[in-house]
Amino acid sequence: MSGRPTKKIHRSIGAIAGFVSALSVIVGTLAAQATPKGWGRITMALHMTKKPFIVRLAPVITGVSVAIVTAASLLGFYLWLVERRTDDPAIEPDQD
Repeated sequence: MSGRPTKKIHRSIGAIAGFVSALSVIVGTLAAQATPKGWGRITMALHMTKKPFIVRLAPVITGVSVAIVTAASLLGFYLWLVERRTDDPAIEPDQD
């Protein structure tokens, strides 16, 4: 396996993970702005009014973001490990 395709995959996954993380921050900021203030906060805490949709959606987007970033990190580590093994001449594969 050559190093070129693995580097492209690693960079693509890294870019996707960065984009999803930035999206998570933006949605979190919007949710913080959409949270009721003052008496509206009290009525929401007492379940007299519903939470805004973005406030309910923000934890889901954050969870998905964390999962994607974790998967990207694990994939990056795996690709690094595979590339390291193929580049190291001291490690010789078994020849049966």
